[in-house]
Amino acid sequence: MAVPAKILQMATIEKPAYQWDTPEPLTQQTSAAPYPLDALPGIIGDAVREVVQIVKCPAAIAANSALSVLATACQGVANIQPHSSLRPSPLSLYTLVIGESGERKTSADNFFARVLNRWCEAKAQELDPDLKKYKAELSRWNAQKRGLEKAIESATSKGDPASLQKAQEAGEKLILLEQNEPARVYTPDMVMEDTTPESIAYDLMHKWASAGILTSEAGSVFGGHGMKSDNIAKNLATLNKAWESGSMKISRRSTDSFTVTGARVSMGLAVQPAIIRQYYEQNGDTARGSGFFARFLLAYPESTIGNRFLTVEEARPNSEASTGKLKLFNDKLHTVLEQQYTNGKGGKFDNLPTLQLSDNALTHWVNYHNSVETEMKTGGDMEDTRDIASKSADNAARLAGLFHLFNGGDVLDVINGETMQAACRLAAWHLYEARRFFGEVALPKDDLDAVKLDSWLIDECKASDKTSVERNRAMRYTLRKADKFNKALDTLERSNRIRQIKEGKTAVIEVNPALLKEVK
Repeated sequence: MAVPAKILQMATIEKPAYQWDTPEPLTQQTSAAPYPLDALPGIIGDAVREVVQIVKCPAAIAANSALSVLATACQGVANIQPHSSLRPSPLSLYTLVIGESGERKTSADNFFARVLNRWCEAKAQELDPDLKKYKAELSRWNAQKRGLEKAIESATSKGDPASLQKAQEAGEKLILLEQNEPARVYTPDMVMEDTTPESIAYDLMHKWASAGILTSEAGSVFGGHGMKSDNIAKNLATLNKAWESGSMKISRRSTDSFTVTGARVSMGLAVQPAIIRQYYEQNGDTARGSGFFARFLLAYPESTIGNRFLTVEEARPNSEASTGKLKLFNDKLHTVLEQQYTNGKGGKFDNLPTLQLSDNALTHWVNYHNSVETEMKTGGDMEDTRDIASKSADNAARLAGLFHLFNGGDVLDVINGETMQAACRLAAWHLYEARRFFGEVALPKDDLDAVKLDSWLIDECKASDKTSVERNRAMRYTLRKADKFNKALDTLERSNRIRQIKEGKTAVIEVNPALLKEVK
């Protein structure tokens, strides 16, 4: 019996194409707000603009380089206390820029940080005679101490009255000697790069009590030995205390333990998104739970790569005029560093003056504090970044102190309202950058798994010029564990980025074609 023509026609009709909904983003895809360069007052803003013009890096990179150097210098000059119930805060800053390799962070750092290195080198040469004299006096003191200790031991071992009298006399001399140990000569050596929190503490104790960890390759910080699972909690606590100029106790088994007090630490770090994402995936709960990330002024600027065009005039060697603003910055920095040396040559920064706020400045600071507090409530802008927001007003006060000192203010002068207003504006920009960072890079672990799988699926389809991947293959090359893999698939399906289907007996993951168009 022949098959009816109507049935044959139906058999040739193609199955209608699946109607995909618009894929939803897995992260908060927001653009960085323009950096508020006009919030950097006086010679600070002028120098940053000049470096941006020369280096052609994002403004936030040059600004964070300047601010971290500025904080390293000023943190040894004064403290600030915006709230009467709080202990004075140091003027230290922790800054972090997230950007791809090639954003010229090193070039920007070099313009600002080299004066620190040069000043330290010059100060070391100046102090060299004093240091040699101290070492000679210390050697003689140690020899006298050893001699008295041996005399006490020898006389005590004999036990007769005359010997015991000699032991007592030697003991009295030893007490007097201990009270007159030669005063240590501390030589400033404050710029550090690849180091551990314990090494930082040691140098603060034995070299100079003010340090700046300045590096454009912060992978060595976030991925170093000090951030391994068995050390991270202890070392994050040390860095948190350093930000507060708190007491840092370093316990050792093989050598003497020690406690650092009266020290100051600033950081100026840059790291690539992939490195900070991996760090956050492994240690994010610990780092955020400890308050480590909360202390940073974060910046996640849009890249300038591909738009850094030169003019012939710019390509010529820099003239004195082209870096005139930077020279003013460096000259002022040198003056501030000399003030730091005067305050810290005794080995600690225990009795620094505390900057005071004018009534207008206090009003601006209180308003900023309260506006941030409001956004921390449920449904507010900072609901998911309350830890960062809780430190923002403190950072605003520190910025105001830096602006005040560096633009002609004396430690005895009050900070004016205009300075505090600029500082609060800059702190607010960094706060919203932190919110953007935690929405795009530092995601919860389940969301990170979904982002990983999503990226792999898109890349795999593009490479094979297909719209689907076998489910088993995807699992084998990505998350491997079934529970993690299934959670990630559920997230991608809910976001209309994939669908799971069967092709015969084979389970397949089909990718939304709109995503493949985006990456072509």
